[in-house]
Amino acid sequence: MAVLRADVVGAAERLGFPEWERSRLQQVEDELRLPDNAEELLAYCGVQAADREEMLAARPDPDSDPDWWTITSALSAEVTRDLGQALPPSGFTSWPAVPPDASAVGLFAGAWALLANLPRLLELHAQRGVPESITVVTVAALGQQLATHRRTFGRAGTGLSTMWTAPLRFRGAEYEIGRHGYTRTQLGLGDGVSGHVLSMHIPPSGALDVHASEQSVAAAVESFGHWFPEEPLSGFVCHSWLLDPQLAEYLRPDSNIIRFQQRFDLLPQLPVADPSDGDRDLLRLGLQLPVPADALTEEGLGRIPQDTTLQRAFVAHLRAGRHWYHRTGMLKKWR
Repeated sequence: MAVLRADVVGAAERLGFPEWERSRLQQVEDELRLPDNAEELLAYCGVQAADREEMLAARPDPDSDPDWWTITSALSAEVTRDLGQALPPSGFTSWPAVPPDASAVGLFAGAWALLANLPRLLELHAQRGVPESITVVTVAALGQQLATHRRTFGRAGTGLSTMWTAPLRFRGAEYEIGRHGYTRTQLGLGDGVSGHVLSMHIPPSGALDVHASEQSVAAAVESFGHWFPEEPLSGFVCHSWLLDPQLAEYLRPDSNIIRFQQRFDLLPQLPVADPSDGDRDLLRLGLQLPVPADALTEEGLGRIPQDTTLQRAFVAHLRAGRHWYHRTGMLKKWR
């Protein structure tokens, strides 16, 4: 049953989503169908028992939670629409965070939207010859998102943070192979798609060992050549705070982060609309700490632990009136 875009926007407005986030939500063409074996699928996605229990108790219902049912349907419809497609040159906009006063159903809306599409994703992986070992670690992004949300906000769910990795993985655009995640990305040069690259990501799953990274890249070259032969690989790109050359002012030359940087050719730095974006990402991804809604204050900086070199560098850099930045690099050697 189709749900018009006006219905989706109306539901988002009633729930308190900001206007710019309402525009992110899609019209729904088919009725949302939640899996009957949800607990089994959640375990498959690496969701811990406590999060499974709370998510199952917050299952959306079209009669008792009509607005959240509509939002969940809109998010799920986007995954269904883009299933199997690579990321276009225009990129991807993360799923919006829900309002802070959202109900438990609202906090799990994104997670239910992903789980509804898991059976389709498993079919896609089987058709493409993706080993189950890769499927399991790839969809474990849902369990990781739930665990990070609980650790960061002290509440179960996924909704208080934006979602980027998990939606891409559940549509078949991103895969985790060894140390890195890789997003299939179309390369565009103004007049259409001109090639295919893999966008590298570094999950916060431990040390950034150079040897493990190189092994991951080699495995990705071989794997994507088998799984998506119609997308011949032109190279690897990485867009991350990890490539900010300012880190060299604080870290040892033989540190894993600096050695990782040295494997890339940096592209020129472009002007940014908000110079604090990189600060927030390093705080969230690098230090794995909650990100304040407003700018970091001296009081906030004073609460950041100073146990590691990266923690000390983050604070000292901001206290000096400087910012951290995302930088983009092309991997030098990958064949």
